[in-house]
Amino acid sequence: MTGKTHALSGGTAFSAVCVLAPMVGVHPRWGAVAAGLLASAGAALLCDLDHPDATAAHTFGPVTKALTRFVHRVSGGHRHATHSLLFAALIPLLTWLGDALGGRGFEIAALFVLYTFAARALRIAPGASSSFGIVAAVVTWFALPDLSWLPWSVAAGILAHLGGDCLTREGCPLLWPRRRHYMIPVIQRTGNRLETMLFAPAFALGAAALLAYGR
Repeated sequence: MTGKTHALSGGTAFSAVCVLAPMVGVHPRWGAVAAGLLASAGAALLCDLDHPDATAAHTFGPVTKALTRFVHRVSGGHRHATHSLLFAALIPLLTWLGDALGGRGFEIAALFVLYTFAARALRIAPGASSSFGIVAAVVTWFALPDLSWLPWSVAAGILAHLGGDCLTREGCPLLWPRRRHYMIPVIQRTGNRLETMLFAPAFALGAAALLAYGR
């Protein structure tokens, strides 16, 4: 799937989390919902840090290009370690630890990265995605003293990415380091007309419907 579709699917996944949260006694405020949607949209691009040509690779110029080349090398290539359930568990755990140990400094840095990824993928503030990311991160940091939702937002985005890639013929090695790829090949190639004309709008509408139903 393209970066835009992944980002929209991440937002949809976090919408579902917000709808289900009251069942366990959690009632997200609208500010947290809005911030979490955008953060999940950005988190949905994290899996593709193993691809030097992905949207995430171009977000912070030479920094992310070098990072994606490194991750590509150490993870075994595209759609290996970063496209697994282990990755989907590890990154939210590291987010939680970073929040616990790094406090507000870590939070604003994480929000900046996630928001900038989302802005790049969704073409928010074209040419100024980093500026958008830092402004949105600062606003969130001041407006929301409690960011305990952040690890859940990251998890939702990553799981949405894995689900989307499992709809392609390449699939994902969900149980990595086992090499078997799991797939339901609805999309024969990423970026095709089915994805751009059907799935992307469906994800956007799905997020809106889930939130409307949940409120």
